[in-house]
Amino acid sequence: MKKWSTAFQLLAVGFYVPISLLIPTAAGFWFDTKLEHDFPSCALVGLAIGTIIMAYGVYQMVRPFLNEAKKIEHYDAEKKIRAGKPPISSKNKSNKEEQL
Repeated sequence: MKKWSTAFQLLAVGFYVPISLLIPTAAGFWFDTKLEHDFPSCALVGLAIGTIIMAYGVYQMVRPFLNEAKKIEHYDAEKKIRAGKPPISSKNKSNKEEQL
């Protein structure tokens, strides 16, 4: 059941991105037509605001996945330590590759 909830959360991110960009941009475009601007300045401001909203919203939606990945990584490192194997970090891994 957890796979379905994950799929729906990612699907929500997929719908959130275009909606959060289109609505402020369309509102800015509407203001440009009402104010009869030659240059779409309000549309560009709307696009900038939509980009900020989109970035923050996607981060908030993806944050649980990032936290879960950190927990799994931490659990794997503890498991290796208990087994007597030192965990290999990316720094140690690159040093070992250089020695070969």
